Amino acid sequence: MELELEGEVVEVNPGRLRGQRIAKLRSSDGGEVIFDVIEDLLSLDKGDRVRIVIADERPFEGALESYDFCGHGYLVESEEIAGKTILSLWGILFLFNRKLGLKLNKKYYLCIQKSAQDLRRGPPHR
Repeated sequence: MELELEGEVVEVNPGRLRGQRIAKLRSSDGGEVIFDVIEDLLSLDKGDRVRIVIADERPFEGALESYDFCGHGYLVESEEIAGKTILSLWGILFLFNRKLGLKLNKKYYLCIQKSAQDLRRGPPHR
């Protein structure tokens, strides 16, 4: 299973913790993602174009280098109850404004690829 979302960062605001920022991404299909950005792990600014990939398998070694950030985590609450998707990557939250069809108690990998000009596809997952 692999899901992909491409879009533009439309907001970046300071978080409550030092080194934390909160970004909002608007995808090309009209969806929105609000997520934590830890400055030591990933630098994002308003206007950046990014690709988010969610998969149930770890990207193979060659693919990892094509991403600016990768982490793994779990669904916080059933999508049926929440009405949206909330993923926690060891406390780094990603809130998608719609259901993505993910399951509780299953590990997911989320990777972000930043692009200054275009959204070129990185190497596939294996």
